[in-house]
Amino acid sequence: MAGAVPKEQDLYAGTGTDFYERLVGPDRAEIREVLALARNSADPILDIAAGTGRLTVPLVRSGRRVTAIDLSDDMLRHLRRALPDHPMLDCAVADMRDFALAGRFGLIIIGATSITLLDRIGRSRLYANVRRHLAADGVFAFTIAGGISAEGLSESRDQEIRVPGPDGDEIYLFSQQIEDGGAVRVVNWVRASDVTEGGEVTVLTSRLRVLDHDILSQELIEAGFDPPAVSPVRTHHGADILLLTTSWAGPPEVVDDDAAH
Repeated sequence: MAGAVPKEQDLYAGTGTDFYERLVGPDRAEIREVLALARNSADPILDIAAGTGRLTVPLVRSGRRVTAIDLSDDMLRHLRRALPDHPMLDCAVADMRDFALAGRFGLIIIGATSITLLDRIGRSRLYANVRRHLAADGVFAFTIAGGISAEGLSESRDQEIRVPGPDGDEIYLFSQQIEDGGAVRVVNWVRASDVTEGGEVTVLTSRLRVLDHDILSQELIEAGFDPPAVSPVRTHHGADILLLTTSWAGPPEVVDDDAAH
């Protein structure tokens, strides 16, 4: 981007959500596994960090009642457009580290490895919120990168990636920088055609933690959950994704079912 003036934009807000939907919307990874979990779980289902609804939409279309929460209302706007006024869908703008919803959920999911958005304190708060909202015998499940994919998340790299656009594929410049001694990766996306000498260019950015399933499994146990089952997610593009599935191991939590925010 030599000579261009960068303008940082959160990947999960504003115009960044349009790009995010084009980038991940067609990805079918996790959907098969989540639908299988749903078949063995009671309604309702809670989709945390639901984004534009990549998991929510197929769950609702399969006949399940779903509450979708996300910190970005811009993200949820895409979901509402996909399922306008659907009677089996509730959307709420909420932080996955601090939310209070009515009732309990038979299945709570976090897709797209979104748990890596949180630092250690944030993940502890997430686990506490899940515990308060999980039904007796309910299931908590989320995904994390594994194998070669996980190794690639701990290395700085730059590459060109084709992303579907309204008029065909567009070339984006992808950059991943590793910070904090390997604990954090900062990801940036720039549309190649926007880069001009002296011109302003939008840089879509996200900051994520580098985690593996062993770290998260231990955190879950320390938070009072059962040791999670770890299973591979089938993908069509060779990525290694792992699904962690667990339940609350301690005594039932008391939840005020009338408390909704």
